[in-house]
Amino acid sequence: MQRMESSLRRAQIAEAALAIMAHQGIGAVTVRGVAAAVGISAAALYRHYLNKTEILQAIMEEHQENFLANIRKAKQGAGSPLDALHRLYLLTMALVDRYYALPILFSSDVLWFKEPQLRELKLHNHKVLRLLLVHMIKKAQAHGEMRRDLRAEEIAVYFIGLFAIPALLKARTPNALDLTYQITANWRLMHGEFQENIVNLCS
Repeated sequence: MQRMESSLRRAQIAEAALAIMAHQGIGAVTVRGVAAAVGISAAALYRHYLNKTEILQAIMEEHQENFLANIRKAKQGAGSPLDALHRLYLLTMALVDRYYALPILFSSDVLWFKEPQLRELKLHNHKVLRLLLVHMIKKAQAHGEMRRDLRAEEIAVYFIGLFAIPALLKARTPNALDLTYQITANWRLMHGEFQENIVNLCS
């Protein structure tokens, strides 16, 4: 599969395909439908994506590239390891807001049962994500900002839940979630839990 030259165009294709998923289901995603939504000819899109599977793969690659870029952004200028995690959380929630239908793809039978290459890509991307989060959390633990009576691996799963659950709710019931408030509440709960336990462990 050839990659399109314009990162903007790739983002537009991802957003168009995800919008179709959100309103019509993953089965409604077709090369022709995505091309029409983006405003280009089907023939032009076929030159880069031969079928729906390649479009879905491109969406997953785009998402992973964005997440890795956000990790770099979060670390740059962060005042501490915990601040880097906070910045990463905010950047990730911005992605959740923009690519709100991703949980539909990530939980679909197409990904887990019908297209092995998509499943393997998802598992690989998730492994990379967790390893990077574990590294950031271990730095926060070493800095005395996060409790050390839990393994970083378990805290990483908790951290993923901070954006995975709101993402799922927004994908299926977008009007039932105040995302701005939820972002603030989630981080306050996490930060308070870790600060309280650090005090208890030190007393």
